[in-house]
Amino acid sequence: MSSRLGWGIFTGAVLALGPALCGAADTLPSPAVVQIGSAYLAKQLCSCLFVAARPEPSCRAEFRPQIDPARVAIDRAGLPDRARVSVTLLTTAAEATYSRRYGCVLAR
Repeated sequence: MSSRLGWGIFTGAVLALGPALCGAADTLPSPAVVQIGSAYLAKQLCSCLFVAARPEPSCRAEFRPQIDPARVAIDRAGLPDRARVSVTLLTTAAEATYSRRYGCVLAR
């Protein structure tokens, strides 16, 4: 997937989530939209940290302000072979795992 297409999908999810996360909307976004947003953040943050080997503050800054309301857990216990990034947005969780062989992939 091209970077431009990826950002387009992310931007669409953020535009749908933004008002609800900021408290400006009367209704919450659909669970599917929240799942897309949390999965995107988990996978992209995992790739930024473990494939591109960028520092965590740099990776988090790339996704602000969208990542601010999310709970992020980074498990580096298996490095250099394995790692995991979990993102919970509202009540929806997503997880991406890193392995040397496959890079970062969505686990759930």
